[in-house]
Amino acid sequence: MQDKKKFMILIFGTGEGMAQLSEDEREAGMKKWYDWDEELTKKGIKVHGEPLEPKAMKIVGKGKKTSQGFYSPDKTYVIGGYYVIHASSMDDAVEISKGCPTFAQDGVVEVREVGTM
Repeated sequence: MQDKKKFMILIFGTGEGMAQLSEDEREAGMKKWYDWDEELTKKGIKVHGEPLEPKAMKIVGKGKKTSQGFYSPDKTYVIGGYYVIHASSMDDAVEISKGCPTFAQDGVVEVREVGTM
């Protein structure tokens, strides 16, 4: 994709969002995720994306101390998945990200441009 940059969409949720829903509501919610994923794929926007399992390990500092989980500073949100997309600019990537189904469960999305090495 010439003239397109890569951006990472980090998707955060409360960890409880779908669990609090009825089976029918969960199925409808998952359909929104499948539909959004398919839309990004068909438009050639999606490079890669996956959900993440809830268990995480954090490794910190020179001593490489380990602890369980990685949460937002107030432990409200956990990262639940990510996408790498093609977009022409940060503004374009933000607009694409606004279609993310996580917002239906009061989720949070962080958009970052992928650097080069």
